[in-house]
Amino acid sequence: MHLGFSLTPFGHHPSAWREGGTPEKLGFDALLSQVEQAEEAGFDFVLLADRLGQRPTDDLSPVATPFEPTTLVAALATRARRIGFLAAAATAQHEPYNLARRFASLDQISRGRTGWVALPTAGDPGRDAEYLGLVRALWDSWEDDAFIYDKAAGRFFEPGKMRVLGHKGEHFAVRGPLNVNRSPQGRPVVAQFLNGEARVLAAHHAELILLQEATPENANEAADDFAHLLEANGRRREDVRILANVVPVIGESSEAAQAASHALRFSEADRAMQPLSAARLVGTPVEIADALAQWLGAGQVDGFTILPPTVAIGNLFFSDVVPELRRRGLIETKSGFTLRDRLGLSRPFYPAAELERVS
Repeated sequence: MHLGFSLTPFGHHPSAWREGGTPEKLGFDALLSQVEQAEEAGFDFVLLADRLGQRPTDDLSPVATPFEPTTLVAALATRARRIGFLAAAATAQHEPYNLARRFASLDQISRGRTGWVALPTAGDPGRDAEYLGLVRALWDSWEDDAFIYDKAAGRFFEPGKMRVLGHKGEHFAVRGPLNVNRSPQGRPVVAQFLNGEARVLAAHHAELILLQEATPENANEAADDFAHLLEANGRRREDVRILANVVPVIGESSEAAQAASHALRFSEADRAMQPLSAARLVGTPVEIADALAQWLGAGQVDGFTILPPTVAIGNLFFSDVVPELRRRGLIETKSGFTLRDRLGLSRPFYPAAELERVS
């Protein structure tokens, strides 16, 4: 089972800040504390959704993390040394070269533990396809051993191991190369939320899919449909991880959990402030573990991204649900260091090396 943790200052319910909310909870140390708990619990990554790329206009959402996500990841990755990080960034808000450079830099800082949640531009699939292809090509600007530091010969790098794109497309012109070494994990992981017209883009480029379905049944159906779409686009299901968003509501008894769920209902105004959607699971720690285990065994999902409605419920998930999942063998200690290692994704070969393998 793969597990991600969606980071917010107070929780994913817009009124969660009323439960012990203080200015300190908005600070770096409080967010780091949540990340360290997720790391200790064996989670694979922390998600920074960044309001799905929507810029605030006349509100400051209590659900949003009050930092630019890639800046926050750079700081967190120097303190939390094992867990991975996914940061969202919209293709409409960043130039391809600058975005590729930013995430390549994060992967160097974290030693290969980052991924980009690509947020496409609505209504422009051609631009997005060119954009994602460019970013991936820029990440392949250098072979792994391109920088040789040959002092005697005065050669800093091997020119034959540098890739100049010279790209001139319908939407972008980028020469390259990127001025950052190749990632420790080959390339940062590309993730996408599965929705609407972005499904085709995800079938071509995404390595990690995040489902936002409201029920396990709908999530299983969406995952199964996407698996067929992958095959139709010449990709293998085993090369992609599919995780479902889950909001757990946990109580000491089933009745207490139901009461807590009732108190944490989402109004229409609440939903407008919450950019992410998820299936809600309500019960005791054992019942939550039962539901996750059953879901994992019944469908195409490989794990879950946990969206705790409050920090207190997030703490209960760490302290009570995780040990139950571990007892059942659903959370295992993973070998390797990079995010790809944690997700069981293969390290991509440099394009030249791939050509040699094919020939």
